[in-house]
Amino acid sequence: MMRTYKNTIEQASKWASIEFNRLITVEALRRQCKSPSHTEPRWFVMAYMHATGRYSMPQIARALHLKDHTTILHGLRRAHGHDGKPSKRKNQIEPLWKKDQFVNMVRADFPELFAEEADWSFTNGEGWAA
Repeated sequence: MMRTYKNTIEQASKWASIEFNRLITVEALRRQCKSPSHTEPRWFVMAYMHATGRYSMPQIARALHLKDHTTILHGLRRAHGHDGKPSKRKNQIEPLWKKDQFVNMVRADFPELFAEEADWSFTNGEGWAA
């Protein structure tokens, strides 16, 4: 059974609480505050939800009550360090979090999302077969 985005965002907020050493609630993620204490956990959750591979950027924006998908695109660029700006936590240009970190978290939380991958094999040059 596929879990809804509500379960995914709740799990992401738990991981964000661990990462930031404070309680991060879903309500706090949905606030329209632009301070780094709110935006960095929001970027973290955006990257987590994107790593599941189940949600489009507009769906992630709706889940976080944001304006549109470009906000998600900006958040992913900041989270993964593709914008060329130094982070506020470090004075060097590098990602706040590596993509593999999110994939590993999602793999631990939702193993059913990755169970299908093991069954895929390339058959005859025309496509993939299960």
